[in-house]
Amino acid sequence: MDKSLDNFFSFLTKKIGRNAVSLVGLNHAIDPRDRLVNKSKFCIKPENTKEVSVILAEANQRGIPLIPVGGSTGLVGGQIAEKNDQVSLSLEKMNAISFSEEDNLLTVQAGAILVNIKRIAFDAGRFFPLSIASEGSCQIGGNLATNAGGVNVLRYGSARDLCLGIEAVLPNGNIVSSMKALKKNNMGFDIKSLLIGSEGTLAVITAAILRTFPLPIDPLTTIISVNEPHEALSIFNHMSKIFGDRLMAFELMKSTGIDFLRKTGFKVRYPFSEKAPWIVLVDIDMNIGSTNFRDQIQEILSKFLDKNLANEIVIPSGLKQKKEIWSIRESIPLANRRIGSLFSNDISLPLRSIPEFIEEADKRLLSISNEIIVNCFGHIGDGNLHYNVFPIASEAIKRLEKNRPVMIKMVNDLVSEFSGSISAEHGIGRSKSKELERYEDPGKLSVMTSIKSAIDPKGILNPGVIFSKETL
Repeated sequence: MDKSLDNFFSFLTKKIGRNAVSLVGLNHAIDPRDRLVNKSKFCIKPENTKEVSVILAEANQRGIPLIPVGGSTGLVGGQIAEKNDQVSLSLEKMNAISFSEEDNLLTVQAGAILVNIKRIAFDAGRFFPLSIASEGSCQIGGNLATNAGGVNVLRYGSARDLCLGIEAVLPNGNIVSSMKALKKNNMGFDIKSLLIGSEGTLAVITAAILRTFPLPIDPLTTIISVNEPHEALSIFNHMSKIFGDRLMAFELMKSTGIDFLRKTGFKVRYPFSEKAPWIVLVDIDMNIGSTNFRDQIQEILSKFLDKNLANEIVIPSGLKQKKEIWSIRESIPLANRRIGSLFSNDISLPLRSIPEFIEEADKRLLSISNEIIVNCFGHIGDGNLHYNVFPIASEAIKRLEKNRPVMIKMVNDLVSEFSGSISAEHGIGRSKSKELERYEDPGKLSVMTSIKSAIDPKGILNPGVIFSKETL
C-alpha cells in the first residue's frame, strides 16, 4: 500500500473506527456499460455527516483523491476510480428516511435507496415521482448529484425540482446546510441548485429534504401505434394543449426495442394486432377531485385515429394489463445491455426538432456503416431521447469499433446543430468530459472551472469527472 494512503487510513481508524475503511468488493463500483474499470482498492464508509467532514478534511490536507460512489448505476462513469491511489467513498450506511405528515416532506440521508423512499411516501399516502430504471439500487445522493430525470419529468420536473433543502460537505470538510423546508428562500446564492447536478465534483451530498405530491388516483394509461416520430409529436402537442400538467408521462419507443426484448428473452405481451413502427406510451392523471374524465379522454384519443395520426390505440382494462404495458418501456434498457451497444446517447432536443434529428442521424450513421442498428426511445414529452447504436451482428463489433469515435462525434455534432444537449439526464461523468469541452459554451465552461477551482483547489473530489485534465 502507498505510504500516504496507509497514513490516511491509520488516521481514519483512530478518528472514526476500525470499520471505516474496507477493501473494495468486485461489484462495489462498476460501469453498467462495461467500458470503464474501477481501480480503487479501498472504500471508506462513514455513518454520519460529521464523519464525512473528518474524511474530506483529512483527504484534502493530504491530497488524497476521493471518488463518491452511490448505487453504482451511473452510465457515464462518475463512480469509477481511474487510478489505484484514488479512494472510493460510499454513504451506503447513511440511509435513514423520515416522513413529515405536517408538511408532506421527506428527510433522507444520501445513501437511501430510491425505491425505499418511494415506498415510504406511498405508505403515507403520497407520491415521490422520481422514477428511473435503476430505482431498486440507486441512491438518492447519486440521483441528486446527477440531477436524475426519468419518466415523470414532464409533470414533476427532475431531481433538482423535487428537492427543497440539502446538506453537503465541501472538500475542506466544511458542512454546508440548507436543510430548510421552504419553497421561497432568496437568502443569497442558491447553493442547493449548484450542488445538485455537480456530480460529486464540488461537494459530497449527505442529506436532503424532498417534496412529495398527492397520489395520482388510477391514472389512465394508453399505448399508441404510429408510423413516424412526427405523428407522435403531433399527438403530444394536441394532448398537452388539452391536458396541460395532467399529462404525467409521454414516452416514445421504436419497434427495434420490441425486437430486442424478444431477442433477449423478455416475455412481453404485445398490445397491437399489427407491428407498430413506433410506439407512444402515455400516462394521464384524469381525476380532479371526485370528477373522472375517462370518457372524455377516450373520445379525444379516438380523434387521433380519425385524423390518421395513429394506427391503433389500446387502453388497458385493469392494473395487470397496465403493468404489462409499462413493463415494455421499463425493460428496454435491460434488453439493450444484454445486446451490448456500440455507443449510447442521452440527448435533449427542442421538441420540434426530434423527428428531423432522428431521420438525419440515421442517414448520417448509415452512410458510415450498414452494419449498425439504432434503438431510439425516450421521454419525448420533455425532449429527451436515448439514441443508442448497436452492431447488427456480434461479428461486426471489431470492425465498428474503429469508426466508433467518428460516429459518436457525428451524433454529437448533429445535436449541437439542432441546439440540443449531449447530456439530458445521465450527466457528463468521465465518459463525456472531452465532449463537454467541445460543445459547451466557452463562457459557461470558464465559470464552471472557476467555481471548481475555488471550492476544490486541490482537485480531490472526483477528479476527471465533468472537467478533463486539459480543462482545469
